[in-house]
Amino acid sequence: MAATFPAPPRRGVLSAVLALNKQPGQTSFDCVREVRRIYGERRVGHAGTLDPMAQGLLPLCLGGATRLIDHFHQQTKRYRCTVRLGERSDTLDTEGVVTAGGDAAGLDAARVADALRGFVGEISQVPPMHSAVRHGGEHLYELARRGEEVERQPRIALIVSAELVSFRPGRVAEADLDVECGKGAFMRVLASDLGDTLGAGGLLSWLERTRYGPLDLAEAHTVEELRELADPTTALLPPEVAVSFLPAVFLGPPAVTLVRNGQAVFLPRVEGGLPQGEIRAHAATGELIAVGELTGFRFRPTKVLSS
Repeated sequence: MAATFPAPPRRGVLSAVLALNKQPGQTSFDCVREVRRIYGERRVGHAGTLDPMAQGLLPLCLGGATRLIDHFHQQTKRYRCTVRLGERSDTLDTEGVVTAGGDAAGLDAARVADALRGFVGEISQVPPMHSAVRHGGEHLYELARRGEEVERQPRIALIVSAELVSFRPGRVAEADLDVECGKGAFMRVLASDLGDTLGAGGLLSWLERTRYGPLDLAEAHTVEELRELADPTTALLPPEVAVSFLPAVFLGPPAVTLVRNGQAVFLPRVEGGLPQGEIRAHAATGELIAVGELTGFRFRPTKVLSS
């Protein structure tokens, strides 16, 4: 069940989160550009690129909430995808040059599910050339478009869970997966590596992001839906959506004033004790004021959202 949040404050400088339903063929930057136009807000950023062929949930941070994009990256994402076994691609998906792999006719659901279980946990992935990973100040996809290929170092990626939803056998077989993962995991690499493990090769033929942190695709809006709304701000969520996984404390008016000025404050003792480490601080009205570090009773803001 999707989390629910109160509407963001509609006064002052815009600071909000938008759950966007990206459609196939759109780039993530296409979506950012359109949302800038709809809301008249220059500061719009997305929390993780979706490839043009992919669809689904693309969290966008607007205005002051762009300071919280990194906190989205700390949360897990969920995908539904289709892996085509028995074929390979230079881009690891159907956007590239597709070639024949091994014969997948001997594969069945049990064997695929067993191989998939080997990818759960911390795994090593080599970033694909057609990705937004940077090398020497450029995105890898920019180098790939010029026909260049560079050596990439393996990275550790977290696969929280990976389940086989359905399997369609054949010389070129198809496996539908449901995957939850952490930051930096590539579904295209997972598809290719799964195919190699099974001895048939594999590529990603369809991808949809269904969850990201507390956001659910069922409550996301397409760009077209936003354009049709009489008041597009009704689709916005408050900035605390990006940091809802952090413990919350509530500040009295004197402390709010000090924190808004970037100053550390001491919090009163409470029954059960105060959470330690990174927290989010709210005014008594519920408005998110800042994110910061709480050590003992001393709260030091690191990102102030309200002025």
